[in-house]
Amino acid sequence: MIYLDNAATTFPKPECVYEACDRFARTGAVNAGRGAYALARAATEMIRDVKRELISLLDAREQAEVVLTPSVTIALNQIILGQPWKPGMRAYISPYEHNAVSRPLELMRKKYGIEVRLLPLKEDFSIDLTETERQFQAAPPDFVCVTAVSNVTGYMLPAARIFRMAKACGAFTVLDAAQALGLLPLRFAPLFADCVAFAGHKTLYAPFGIAGFYIRNGCDLEEWITGGNGIRSEVLSLPSYMPEKMESASMDTVAIAGLQAALNWRKSYRRETGEEPLAHEQALMARLVPELLKIPGVTVYAAPGNEDGTHPELQAGLVSFNLEGFRANEVGALLDFTSGIAVRAGHHCAAYIHKYLKNARYDGTIRVSTSVFNTEEDIDALLRALKSIDREALKGIDAQILRGNC
Repeated sequence: MIYLDNAATTFPKPECVYEACDRFARTGAVNAGRGAYALARAATEMIRDVKRELISLLDAREQAEVVLTPSVTIALNQIILGQPWKPGMRAYISPYEHNAVSRPLELMRKKYGIEVRLLPLKEDFSIDLTETERQFQAAPPDFVCVTAVSNVTGYMLPAARIFRMAKACGAFTVLDAAQALGLLPLRFAPLFADCVAFAGHKTLYAPFGIAGFYIRNGCDLEEWITGGNGIRSEVLSLPSYMPEKMESASMDTVAIAGLQAALNWRKSYRRETGEEPLAHEQALMARLVPELLKIPGVTVYAAPGNEDGTHPELQAGLVSFNLEGFRANEVGALLDFTSGIAVRAGHHCAAYIHKYLKNARYDGTIRVSTSVFNTEEDIDALLRALKSIDREALKGIDAQILRGNC
């Protein structure tokens, strides 16, 4: 199989991640923060080490704390549902946001009567910063959330510039870095973000089960998940301080051990290869996008300015396209059944942006997303497979698969 669905989760993981998870599961997978015995203390210290590494990764020393969660969806829900919402408060998000942002805000709209607005786009689907500033001045935001990288087009959004304008209005700012932490050269201070949410299993190359968010020192959230965390168990309320306030329930120490290995691997990857993961993925995109455009009937949905494949500056390692005459999931099924190539077909849990891309007749897009383990040969194999697609091959694919859509 050629795996090109890394925006969903990077696969495979570095070998050291598998080894670390297996080793820890066999020798140290006890409950952290709950016991005074040696294994419990070791698990607790491992979590502290991982948090220190994460702080270092974002250069957030003495600026932020790290809260660990089981998934980035839970992290974003904790951030969004933890806001002091009141009727009439105003939230702005980009049209590129994942449903992990859009749906919690929709819940808050229904529950509290808040207003949710989309940031304006230019004709090339880039964020219109001039119009954004005008809208912020006319209708100031209370909350602004922007994804660092679109999981549909690969567009690297100008989040820091948006947040700087939002901060001038006193807004709480959130960066969804699920597709970015470990890939983009992010630093906490220049982001102007109060929270930065991340997923372990994507660009950090860790396993499922570990994610979290950075929260700026001095910021507070209302807890909405409560329970045991080993701290003053005789008291019915959680601690009032970060990050312990947000960390109820037993942590997945096996997954955290995998994240620790992934963070160490990331540093060795740079030393051994002499390249950044982003540069590797952008090189693959530079090979893919121009060749996609040569295939008759293909429409490419890339980062602004990169529609012809000649300006990859804002392009992360993923891109979407459609093929005339086929639904997106038909192409995805054909690539799998005929060539063993795994891509994602559908709406990618991003409800808003497809209305701008006007791809309803395709039922979404076909998404190609790369990792450091993909090669030019993988891209060439995909291009060959696309050029050979015909409708006759669909007859051999189960109808239930062809009806599927995400």
